[in-house]
Amino acid sequence: MGKPITRKQVWSPESARRYTRRRIARARSGNRPTLWSFARWLEESRGLSAATVTVRIGCASTFVDAMTLCTDMSCTRALRLITADAVEDFFVEYGKDHGMPARRSMQAAMRLFLEFAALRGWLSRELVGAVPSLASYRLSSLPTAISDKELSRILTLRWEGGLCPLRDRAIVWLLAIYGARRGQISALCLNDIDWRERIIELHGHKGGKAVRHRLTESVAEVLAEYLSKERPRVACDEVFLRCRRPYMRLAPGAISTMVQARMKQSGLPPVHAHAFRHAFATRLLRTGQPIKAIADLLGHRSLAAVAIYAKLDHPRLLEAAADWPEVAP
Repeated sequence: MGKPITRKQVWSPESARRYTRRRIARARSGNRPTLWSFARWLEESRGLSAATVTVRIGCASTFVDAMTLCTDMSCTRALRLITADAVEDFFVEYGKDHGMPARRSMQAAMRLFLEFAALRGWLSRELVGAVPSLASYRLSSLPTAISDKELSRILTLRWEGGLCPLRDRAIVWLLAIYGARRGQISALCLNDIDWRERIIELHGHKGGKAVRHRLTESVAEVLAEYLSKERPRVACDEVFLRCRRPYMRLAPGAISTMVQARMKQSGLPPVHAHAFRHAFATRLLRTGQPIKAIADLLGHRSLAAVAIYAKLDHPRLLEAAADWPEVAP
């Protein structure tokens, strides 16, 4: 099981900063001081979390390296020569090989970096507007959910292989039974589970509220098996930990990777962990639960956040649909 570790090794804002340092170390040497200043500005002036800074730095490093690739100038001098066309061309080329989430992340990082550079007088603030916009239409898509048949298959799968099959099984059960976010699973602590009262509390996420669920017999069983047989015995509050040292809490991204691998193992199309949340909401809708109750169980403060699920309630939509008016002869 491994020896106990100190709290310094547990997942924390400092561990996220270590990832930031490693990403900056991979950037071109002449760009590193500028990226360091940008990282400090994001955290100290913009108030971003250490984890978000890591994401923004990853994209900004790619952008800055591309903008200074064919020059021997210092980073700050090279930035003075950037044109609006160069900014737009980079983003268009990046978008050809990346999906919408990656494009949005790069867009945010580029705009923040250009704003940061403009505040220091390295380039014109007008360049911030040169980053192309991405078309977005609210409620234009349908949530991608797992069917009941697929859900039954993955929950009854024999959890074999991999380094932590009991951990992986427990995570998928929490995603499926409670519609939890991967971030809530990552942040779940031992004291969030009240075994005596059979209650499990999921922390609020993205401005939402904490949600308390009844700890079902099946979920309690898979959790107890993981905790007693597989979880490393270390001084860490989080429930789900990495299988190898350092035994930090399992990051949200690692949960998505695991889910996709387990779906593939069960012969199903690989999906994002959020698909279980969509399936949870869809099941509630089919049982006649009102939108307000679904919002509460998902931890949303606003009904608008779950309005998209109304598009999946086909019977009610048919009831609301008006007959097509006949054309008068």
